[in-house]
Amino acid sequence: MVAMLFAGCGGGGETAAPVQAAQPAGRMVSLTVPSQKVGFTYNIDVYLPASYDASSAAYPTIYALDGDSRFDGINTRFDNFRETLRSKGTNAILVGIGGTARRLTDYNFPGATAFHDFLTTELIPLVDARFRTVQGKRMLAGISTSGNLAATALFLEATSTFSFSHFLSTEGAFWQQPDAINTLEQQMFDATRGRTIPVTLVLVRATAGTGTNATYVHDLFLRLDARRYAGLTLIETSFATGHVESDNPAFADVVGRIFP
Repeated sequence: MVAMLFAGCGGGGETAAPVQAAQPAGRMVSLTVPSQKVGFTYNIDVYLPASYDASSAAYPTIYALDGDSRFDGINTRFDNFRETLRSKGTNAILVGIGGTARRLTDYNFPGATAFHDFLTTELIPLVDARFRTVQGKRMLAGISTSGNLAATALFLEATSTFSFSHFLSTEGAFWQQPDAINTLEQQMFDATRGRTIPVTLVLVRATAGTGTNATYVHDLFLRLDARRYAGLTLIETSFATGHVESDNPAFADVVGRIFP
């Protein structure tokens, strides 16, 4: 076997493939943000791409729910997303929101209303004031229970003002609160008749093995697709992975779509 491995390695004038230079690391900022809306203090991690300090440009912002979770058993969700942005050389700011221990309270109703108010009236203004951001290009990203909020935030904002332009809901656990979700979607439908919804919603489902939320994700997609919301870019994608394993490829896919 050793002879076979080395047999094709030498001579013949072949050249090795060029080694690609590693992408610069960027910079991290950690914040502690108390919320009057929720009554809880959140640990916030902010990743600034390598180009940020050498530029005066404004950057789009990605808000990652469950930022301190370790769904893969090793890295936090924030760390995984940061590595995706770094490896792709994506010029975007990443905001990782801690407080995963509160996920059933913050990401489902009634607590989700106060948490959404925290995002839109406390956290986003703070981030916009401290960093150079493109205020018309923000993405909210969640998975499973936090994927619920990543979708229902769209329903909440459609009746007033959009704080986010893109919503990424990966493997949303929509079975947890079907009545609340359907009621909010109906309210959005009633409130937006004759109006344009100029945002993007990406619904991601995992299709490998048991224990995924694929059926519930697809059902919500079909409901929204049948509404024919004017201006809404509705995307459904699927990955042949398990439930939590879909998170990183789904994020990488959306980053490629939105921040090419």
